Order: sequence, then structure tokens, then C-alpha cells
Amino acid sequence: MASEELSPVEPQRSPDHDTLPSTREQVEALHQLLAELAGCADENDITKTLAKGLPRAIPTDVIGIASSSHEHVRIWSNDRSREQEARLRRYLLRRLGHLPADSVRRPIPLQLVPPRHLSHALKSTVQPGELDGSSRNSHEMPLMISEEKKGLLVVQRIGTQPYTAWERQLVETVGTVLTLCLRNLDACQRAQDSTLRDPLTEIFHKQALDSALTRELRVGLRYQVPACLLLLGLDFFEVVNERLGQSAGDHVLKAAADLIETTIRDLDIVGRCDGDKFAVVLPHTDRRRARVLAERLRECIERHLFVNNTGQVRTTVSIGLAAIPDIAVASTVDWMTIASSALKEAKAQGRNCIAVHTPRPPALACAMTLSLAA
Repeated sequence: MASEELSPVEPQRSPDHDTLPSTREQVEALHQLLAELAGCADENDITKTLAKGLPRAIPTDVIGIASSSHEHVRIWSNDRSREQEARLRRYLLRRLGHLPADSVRRPIPLQLVPPRHLSHALKSTVQPGELDGSSRNSHEMPLMISEEKKGLLVVQRIGTQPYTAWERQLVETVGTVLTLCLRNLDACQRAQDSTLRDPLTEIFHKQALDSALTRELRVGLRYQVPACLLLLGLDFFEVVNERLGQSAGDHVLKAAADLIETTIRDLDIVGRCDGDKFAVVLPHTDRRRARVLAERLRECIERHLFVNNTGQVRTTVSIGLAAIPDIAVASTVDWMTIASSALKEAKAQGRNCIAVHTPRPPALACAMTLSLAA
């Protein structure tokens, strides 16, 4: 789940709404907004376009968008009112089912309804004083296609001028187009993700994993931010294939991938390397915390009983851990190489254990380099 604020946009209108746009101006601005929304390439473009164009069509001071598929909350306000933004953010997080740490209220489930039932939904979901103050007016638009819940759009106006019935209809028109845009982006994202996945385990394949490694290595080298790479190898996997057949081996690989994916954190990235090897990229994680997570993975696989139609099997995993920044790592190949060396060390120690690559002290590494050069 993420919560983001959009950069302020200066709509061409009076901040106190003393001069509201005419119906013709609203229709023209709405037509332009809908056309721009249809051409957006990603969710970030959609939200920025909405923040820029909606206040021109419908004078609005605060816009909030909650995406149920990506669990995003994005907030924009004309006057950058931190208090109002925080209030709306808490409300949208509750609608997504996330309870902020500073709140004791129960989360409000994201029970989105079609527009024709909007008035009833507002009565049952908006907490008194949570969105509407004495000088605030708001309108809420569920983003739905049939029974598919895509998110929620909330607009607010600060001042005494309420939203008219006509303006509420315009908001619902925007919400309908916004829903279609989000659905199309989801479909494109799923199609793109499928090209990055290993067909057997459904986790990232080696090429996609290399991209994640490259990204984290760049951050680590530039800002000296820690990150770790775990390289996992199933122990005696070839015995499973020989005794139970390839089908059983495939089942073990798929189940192991599922176990790894459910054990790691949301920000971590898991992918399949060659054969029975998996890699986990741990952003913003030092060697000590990575060691704790690696031990959790080792215990999880050791305790698991792999069951398929050919029988039952237990296996273990050996893990190599390599952290950056490391003077020996200047490329993803270097990073993967030292992780592979650590994995080989774990295998040599008797398997079912973790080996951590220990970087050479800078002075020793420099001396070895000079010695080789001589």
C-alpha cells in the first residue's frame, strides 16, 4: 500500500469559487479532460491529468483517489492544506481496509456501489466530521465495472458554494472514464507481467530479476544504501527428479517458489535462476536483517511437506547471502558471483544452512589488486 501527494497544479479559477465557470466552459473542459485521460500511459499520468484538469471543469480544492487493485492513495489539494489532506488520506485508507497507526476507529470496508445508489452509500460510509466540516462540501464516486471494484474518487470543495446536481453528474462521468482507464491499465500490466514470469513457478524469470538487481545496485553505489541478495539452492533436488520423476520435481519447485514469495516482505523481489535455484533481492536491508530473513526461509522450507500425486517428499535449502555496498561489487555479475560463492560454501558446509559473504577490508582488497597488477 502506498500514499502519495501530487504536485500542486494551478487551475484557472478563483480560489474562493466566486466566479464559477459557465456550463459551456465546464463541458469543454470536461471533454478535454476525458480525452487526456484516455491517452494516459500509466496510473501516475492518470492522477496528474485528473489533478490538472478536473478543477478547471468542476471547481475543486481537494482530490483523493484510492485504487483497490494497487492499494494506492493519492491526494491533491489546491491550497496544500495538510490538515485536510491528512483527513482525506485517513478516510481513504480506511476504505481500503488499512487502519493508520494514529487511529482507533474500525476500518470501513471498501463497499463500492453503482452510482445510482451513491446517496445511500454516502450516508452509510462517511463518518461525521471526517470529510465534511462546516465550510466543506464533498462528493464521493465509487469506481466500479459491474461487480469489479477498482477504487474510489473523492472531491472536496472548501467554501460555502456546494456542488450542484449538474456538477455531481460531471464527477460521475469523470469517474466512469477513470474506471475504464484503470481497468485497461490493469489489463496491460497483467499482460506485461506475464512476459516477465517464469511459466512454471510464476515468479520473475532471470531477465526480470537482472533488472531488479541493476536498479538496487545503482541505488547502492550512488547513495551507499544497503541491499542484499539471497541465492537459494534446493538440496538434493536431482534425487527428487530421479526417484519421483520430473512432475514431482516441478511440483517441488512451484511449491518452494510459493513458500518463498509468501515469506518475504512486500518490497522484496523473488525470481527463479537456473534449475533449482532462486534469488531474492532485499532492498534497503543490511546484512544482519537479511540473515534473519534467510533463516526464516530456511526453516520454512525445512518444515514443509511437499505433497503431490506421486507421494510426499521433504527437502532443505542452502542459502548464500551477499550484501552491498561491497568493494568487490561493481556490476550485477559481481553481485551474483559472490552470492554464488556463498551458496557453494553453504553446500560445502553440509547443506541446509546459510553462508554469508564477508567482504575484504578495503586495504586488503587494494593490496591484492596491486599484487595482481605487479
